[in-house]
Amino acid sequence: MSNTYILPGEEELEELLEGIDYGILLKSTRGGAVDVARGIFQFNAEEARLIEKGKVTTPLLNVSMSGLILETLSNVSGVSDDFELSIGTCGKSGQSVPVGDGGPFLRIKDVVVGGRVG
Repeated sequence: MSNTYILPGEEELEELLEGIDYGILLKSTRGGAVDVARGIFQFNAEEARLIEKGKVTTPLLNVSMSGLILETLSNVSGVSDDFELSIGTCGKSGQSVPVGDGGPFLRIKDVVVGGRVG
């Protein structure tokens, strides 16, 4: 497990949201997995809300995001100017190692997200 971060961009979060008619805002993770050999990822969001006409609205439950790593990175169309980090752990089968996660908000087009209205 390694820590990879995306540097902050130049847009405020509100600016990233302005052009989104319908989308989902994900914040923080609560687990996930990466298969670097196949180039895929999946993670579960700690917090998620609908974005409707540029505004953050309805809370969502059990939201996850998945996709091909390089394809998803190539679909980033905006990066916020804020940058937050938190400390967590990564592990499986009873093993764990300290890791960090976080970074700026990303606006990503054409990514697979699933969940349900809270």
